Amino acid sequence: MRKLHKVVVHYQDGTLLRGHTRYFFHEQDRVEVTDLEDRTHAVDLGRVKAVFFVRDFTGDPDYGERKEFAPDSPVFGDGVRIVFADGEMLLGRALGYRPEEKGFYLQPADPKSNNRMIFVPATALQEIQVGELRW
Repeated sequence: MRKLHKVVVHYQDGTLLRGHTRYFFHEQDRVEVTDLEDRTHAVDLGRVKAVFFVRDFTGDPDYGERKEFAPDSPVFGDGVRIVFADGEMLLGRALGYRPEEKGFYLQPADPKSNNRMIFVPATALQEIQVGELRW
């Protein structure tokens, strides 16, 4: 039996879906997410801003996530700074980023972030900068 992953799906229209998924592969067009009321949703990844793989569903509202690289930041993958179409900026390490792919996985620069990993669809991006970014 595969492990359930806690996810928060942010749609491009601003709506959220909190739930669990067993299978997630970035080349899929859709992924199944079971919400917290045990209803299953077929999530169209073409409508998604990002899928956040989270430690818990509430996070810490008082924690200010660091938006810079520091000595305790992840070291594997390409350094990336992304800007979503809605203007939100994230910084982290991209695992397997290739511009021709449907999307990529981003590990946030802040290791204390509630987000363990983020799937970023290419269609949700306004801008991406790839390479070694200064701390």
